[in-house]
Amino acid sequence: MLKQLLKGSSVLAFLLAGNLSALAQAPESKPQTQVSQVLQAQMPASQGQTTVSQEELQQFASVIPSLQEIGQSSQERSAQVIEQSGLSVERFQELSEAQSPGATPSSPATPEEQQSLNQIAPEIQSIQEEALAQQEEVVRAGGLEPNRFNEILVVVQQDPALQQQLQQLMQNN
Repeated sequence: MLKQLLKGSSVLAFLLAGNLSALAQAPESKPQTQVSQVLQAQMPASQGQTTVSQEELQQFASVIPSLQEIGQSSQERSAQVIEQSGLSVERFQELSEAQSPGATPSSPATPEEQQSLNQIAPEIQSIQEEALAQQEEVVRAGGLEPNRFNEILVVVQQDPALQQQLQQLMQNN
Protein backbone atom coordinates (compact mmCIF):
# COMPACT_ATOMS: atom_id res chain seq x y z
CA MET A 1 0.00 0.00 0.00
CA LEU A 2 2.73 2.47 0.92
CA LYS A 3 4.62 1.77 -2.28
CA GLN A 4 1.45 2.61 -4.19
CA LEU A 5 1.11 5.86 -2.23
CA LEU A 6 4.72 6.77 -2.88
CA LYS A 7 4.33 5.85 -6.54
CA GLY A 8 1.34 8.18 -6.82
CA SER A 9 3.18 10.86 -4.89
CA SER A 10 6.12 10.52 -7.25
CA VAL A 11 3.87 11.66 -10.05
CA LEU A 12 2.84 14.65 -7.97
CA ALA A 13 6.44 15.43 -7.14
CA PHE A 14 7.28 15.15 -10.81
CA LEU A 15 4.55 17.65 -11.60
CA LEU A 16 5.40 20.00 -8.76
CA ALA A 17 9.03 20.00 -9.75
CA GLY A 18 8.08 21.81 -12.92
CA ASN A 19 8.33 18.98 -15.38
CA LEU A 20 4.88 19.33 -16.86
CA SER A 21 6.36 19.42 -20.35
CA ALA A 22 7.38 15.77 -20.11
CA LEU A 23 3.84 14.85 -19.15
CA ALA A 24 2.12 17.22 -21.53
CA GLN A 25 2.17 14.61 -24.24
CA ALA A 26 1.04 11.62 -22.14
CA PRO A 27 -1.27 10.80 -19.25
CA GLU A 28 0.04 10.90 -15.70
CA SER A 29 0.71 7.21 -15.72
CA LYS A 30 4.21 7.70 -17.14
CA PRO A 31 6.60 4.92 -16.20
CA GLN A 32 7.85 5.46 -12.67
CA THR A 33 11.46 4.86 -13.61
CA GLN A 34 11.45 8.12 -15.55
CA VAL A 35 9.87 9.93 -12.62
CA SER A 36 12.49 8.59 -10.22
CA GLN A 37 15.33 9.52 -12.56
CA VAL A 38 14.06 13.06 -12.93
CA LEU A 39 13.57 13.46 -9.17
CA GLN A 40 17.09 12.24 -8.48
CA ALA A 41 18.54 14.54 -11.13
CA GLN A 42 16.72 17.57 -9.74
CA MET A 43 17.47 17.14 -6.06
CA PRO A 44 20.99 18.18 -5.06
CA ALA A 45 22.85 15.58 -3.05
CA SER A 46 22.74 17.76 0.06
CA GLN A 47 18.95 17.58 0.07
CA GLY A 48 19.10 13.82 0.45
CA GLN A 49 20.26 14.47 4.03
CA THR A 50 17.28 16.66 4.90
CA THR A 51 15.58 15.91 8.19
CA VAL A 52 11.82 15.76 8.45
CA SER A 53 10.05 16.87 11.62
CA GLN A 54 7.11 14.92 12.99
CA GLU A 55 4.86 17.89 12.19
CA GLU A 56 6.03 17.96 8.57
CA LEU A 57 5.52 14.23 8.23
CA GLN A 58 1.98 14.65 9.58
CA GLN A 59 1.32 17.47 7.10
CA PHE A 60 2.76 15.34 4.31
CA ALA A 61 0.57 12.38 5.29
CA SER A 62 -2.55 14.52 5.54
CA VAL A 63 -2.35 15.82 1.96
CA ILE A 64 -1.57 12.55 0.18
CA PRO A 65 -5.20 11.31 -0.06
CA SER A 66 -6.32 14.57 -1.69
CA LEU A 67 -3.36 14.52 -4.05
CA GLN A 68 -4.16 10.98 -5.08
CA GLU A 69 -7.78 11.91 -5.68
CA ILE A 70 -6.78 14.81 -7.91
CA GLY A 71 -4.30 12.61 -9.78
CA GLN A 72 -6.85 9.85 -10.28
CA SER A 73 -9.44 12.32 -11.53
CA SER A 74 -7.04 13.88 -14.03
CA GLN A 75 -5.97 10.43 -15.25
CA GLU A 76 -9.59 9.45 -15.79
CA ARG A 77 -10.35 12.70 -17.62
CA SER A 78 -7.25 12.28 -19.78
CA ALA A 79 -8.18 8.67 -20.58
CA GLN A 80 -11.68 9.76 -21.63
CA VAL A 81 -10.27 12.42 -23.96
CA ILE A 82 -7.82 9.92 -25.45
CA GLU A 83 -10.42 7.21 -25.96
CA GLN A 84 -12.89 9.68 -27.48
CA SER A 85 -10.22 10.51 -30.04
CA GLY A 86 -10.22 6.91 -31.22
CA LEU A 87 -6.83 6.03 -29.71
CA SER A 88 -6.29 3.64 -26.83
CA VAL A 89 -4.45 5.02 -23.81
CA GLU A 90 -1.62 2.56 -24.48
CA ARG A 91 -1.28 3.63 -28.10
CA PHE A 92 -1.39 7.30 -27.10
CA GLN A 93 1.43 6.73 -24.61
CA GLU A 94 3.45 4.80 -27.14
CA LEU A 95 3.07 7.50 -29.79
CA SER A 96 3.77 10.28 -27.28
CA GLU A 97 6.90 8.58 -26.02
CA ALA A 98 8.01 7.95 -29.59
CA GLN A 99 8.23 11.71 -30.09
CA SER A 100 11.22 11.76 -27.74
CA PRO A 101 14.62 11.77 -29.42
CA GLY A 102 15.81 8.26 -30.23
CA ALA A 103 12.51 6.55 -29.39
CA THR A 104 10.50 4.60 -31.93
CA PRO A 105 7.01 3.13 -31.63
CA SER A 106 6.40 -0.55 -32.31
CA SER A 107 4.51 0.63 -35.39
CA PRO A 108 4.60 4.12 -36.91
CA ALA A 109 1.62 6.43 -36.38
CA THR A 110 -0.91 6.42 -39.15
CA PRO A 111 -1.92 9.86 -40.44
CA GLU A 112 -5.20 9.52 -38.53
CA GLU A 113 -3.39 8.63 -35.30
CA GLN A 114 -1.01 11.54 -35.71
CA GLN A 115 -3.92 13.89 -36.33
CA SER A 116 -5.71 12.60 -33.21
CA LEU A 117 -2.54 12.94 -31.18
CA ASN A 118 -2.03 16.52 -32.34
CA GLN A 119 -5.65 17.43 -31.63
CA ILE A 120 -5.85 16.05 -28.10
CA ALA A 121 -2.38 16.97 -26.83
CA PRO A 122 -3.43 20.54 -25.86
CA GLU A 123 -6.48 19.23 -23.99
CA ILE A 124 -4.38 16.66 -22.13
CA GLN A 125 -1.90 19.39 -21.23
CA SER A 126 -4.74 21.59 -19.98
CA ILE A 127 -6.06 18.77 -17.77
CA GLN A 128 -2.59 18.24 -16.34
CA GLU A 129 -2.00 21.94 -15.73
CA GLU A 130 -5.32 22.14 -13.89
CA ALA A 131 -4.39 19.10 -11.79
CA LEU A 132 -1.00 20.61 -11.03
CA ALA A 133 -2.59 23.85 -9.82
CA GLN A 134 -5.04 21.92 -7.65
CA GLN A 135 -2.28 19.76 -6.21
CA GLU A 136 -0.10 22.76 -5.41
CA GLU A 137 -3.08 24.38 -3.70
CA VAL A 138 -3.71 21.26 -1.59
CA VAL A 139 -0.05 21.04 -0.58
CA ARG A 140 0.00 24.70 0.46
CA ALA A 141 -3.34 24.38 2.27
CA GLY A 142 -1.82 21.43 4.13
CA GLY A 143 0.94 23.67 5.45
CA LEU A 144 3.81 22.79 3.11
CA GLU A 145 5.42 24.50 0.18
CA PRO A 146 5.65 22.34 -2.97
CA ASN A 147 9.46 22.31 -2.88
CA ARG A 148 9.44 21.16 0.75
CA PHE A 149 6.87 18.49 -0.12
CA ASN A 150 9.27 17.20 -2.80
CA GLU A 151 12.19 17.22 -0.35
CA ILE A 152 10.16 15.23 2.16
CA LEU A 153 9.10 12.80 -0.57
CA VAL A 154 12.71 12.10 -1.49
CA VAL A 155 13.69 11.59 2.16
CA VAL A 156 10.72 9.27 2.77
CA GLN A 157 11.50 7.24 -0.34
CA GLN A 158 15.04 6.69 0.92
CA ASP A 159 14.23 6.01 4.59
CA PRO A 160 12.35 2.80 5.51
CA ALA A 161 11.77 4.04 9.08
CA LEU A 162 10.08 7.20 7.79
CA GLN A 163 8.04 5.09 5.38
CA GLN A 164 6.76 3.08 8.31
CA GLN A 165 5.96 6.25 10.29
CA LEU A 166 4.14 7.66 7.28
CA GLN A 167 2.14 4.48 6.85
CA GLN A 168 1.11 4.58 10.52
CA LEU A 169 0.10 8.24 10.27
CA MET A 170 -2.00 7.53 7.22
CA GLN A 171 -3.71 4.56 8.84
CA ASN A 172 -4.57 6.69 11.85
CA ASN A 173 -6.11 9.45 9.75
